[in-house]
Amino acid sequence: MLDSKESEIVSRVHGYWKRHFYPLQAESLAQAYAEDAILFGSAIAPYIGRAQIQQYFEQLPLGLYIGVAFVPEFVVPLTADVISMAGTVIFQRQNLEPLDLRITHIFVKRNDQWMIASHHVSPKKPL
Repeated sequence: MLDSKESEIVSRVHGYWKRHFYPLQAESLAQAYAEDAILFGSAIAPYIGRAQIQQYFEQLPLGLYIGVAFVPEFVVPLTADVISMAGTVIFQRQNLEPLDLRITHIFVKRNDQWMIASHHVSPKKPL
């Protein structure tokens, strides 16, 4: 289901995300998320709501991340206003090997705008 209107929506939101991740613009990046979104990133605790998500991005070390690539492997429309995506995200890092992770995003359409409602990453290597 990678050649679909849902895939185009996912690509559009990811494009916005990439443009605001490097160089890091935490406030703009947080705007890609729904007001009540949940982000389970590399921190132990989840960040809930756009304000906390902005704080999460503000805490990232400046200059470490120099790029990002999303590789959606599954894009599934759940309803007319909800899309599920699972795949890989690859973070390029200054003077370090790229960080290759699994990612899931749930996208929701609110006020005629698509945004991320749930964001989760986890290691690709078995535990």
